[in-house]
Amino acid sequence: MATADGGSAVNRNLTSIVAWLAGSDPASLPEPTRRSLRYSLLDTVAVAWAARRSEGMRAVSALTEADGGSPRSLLWNGSGLRVPPAAAAFHNGSYAAALDFDSLNPYASHIDAVVIPAALAVAELVHASGAALMAAIAAGSELAYRLAHAGQAPGGWFRTSVYGVFGAAAAAARLLGLDARGTAAALGIALGQVAGTQQGHIERALSKRLLSAFAARAGVQSALLAQAGITGPHETFEGRHGLFALYGSHDPARVLAGLGRVYLLEQTTYKHYPACGRAHAAIEAAVQLANRAGPGCLDTKTIVRVELTITEEMHALVGAPYSTDANAEVTGQFCAQYAVAAALHYGVFGVAQITPAAVFDPALQPLIERVVVRKEGVGTMAPATLRLQFTDGKTTGITVSRLPGSSADGSIDEHAVRAKAAAALVEGLDIGHARARELVDHLLAVEDVPDVADLFDAFTH
Repeated sequence: MATADGGSAVNRNLTSIVAWLAGSDPASLPEPTRRSLRYSLLDTVAVAWAARRSEGMRAVSALTEADGGSPRSLLWNGSGLRVPPAAAAFHNGSYAAALDFDSLNPYASHIDAVVIPAALAVAELVHASGAALMAAIAAGSELAYRLAHAGQAPGGWFRTSVYGVFGAAAAAARLLGLDARGTAAALGIALGQVAGTQQGHIERALSKRLLSAFAARAGVQSALLAQAGITGPHETFEGRHGLFALYGSHDPARVLAGLGRVYLLEQTTYKHYPACGRAHAAIEAAVQLANRAGPGCLDTKTIVRVELTITEEMHALVGAPYSTDANAEVTGQFCAQYAVAAALHYGVFGVAQITPAAVFDPALQPLIERVVVRKEGVGTMAPATLRLQFTDGKTTGITVSRLPGSSADGSIDEHAVRAKAAAALVEGLDIGHARARELVDHLLAVEDVPDVADLFDAFTH
């Protein structure tokens, strides 16, 4: 095992990481970092509760509830039931990802949907304070983003799972009070559970929404095993068969650069639409064109051709043709051809537009068939160019060059985050808007909560 005063450079790097994970002072977190953490927790919890009626989630709940176990951590489905923390992390991570409405980060997209359900489940187990919870989320998320920044997993791997499992393990280890040796063991155990493929994305399968949940569960289980005395490999990241050797090129210096001073988690953005982020620029273009002359003013029956141009990277996940053979919700989230048609037709793109009734609506299919998707340019989330041609020969178009919700200076629109969360809680809890706004304030004040096990009492009273 690496020690603070010896071992290889690999082991010294690991020692630096685990010492920071175990010992960083919550009060030392910069206010922009704490603000991002508060928004991430709010956004993740809200979109998870909104997914109660999403396809596949009842099955996840039924299986989790049937397994039972020690009632420690709350299920985010309104049942009021508690289960062991690893099971809760899986269940709640599934819900957080189900609507594809969870947050994005440029280094590894959906880390919040992994780390936050894992951290909350363990925080309830140990009756941690809200401040301790937020410090653990900061440590776990930051580690995951730094690993992703340092190592570029080849195309086809789901980076959220590959790097998120370490973030979940780190957050759980901190909440369990593991020392540097125990934290290193948890990360080593997590290495044996690195996985996550994008095959479910491109086939539009329901299993896509379980990938972050698998990582959340594995991270919690890794930390609990380490707490029980199970050891893991020492050279987790840079060993001969460690993370970087098996998952693409790497630059280990990026993991430690600015550690404790610069927080990559501050670059998190909060989705405007319940769809894959690589479709958002296209959806935004369609919404803007649909409402250019005023809400409801675009007559889509007069459109004879819709040409959408997106980059190769965007096309890889959302460019496949529309089909009624795959799951309806996942099709709505991962088919730019459908999403553009729906956004043009409705002038909005929300949860209602990814329901089976909307995605497989025969009345919308003629417009869907007029959408032609082309590949051109470079960029992960943008640009997207949309051009419409009408029966009278006129044309119009627009280019969206940035992911909606992102900004050049990294600022966050608090009003938009609050409004999105409130709407999600109205949907998920069947409550009024005033009560939803109260719950938003409650979640944003999480750092003042003495015992996280009581955090969700407000959701049931």
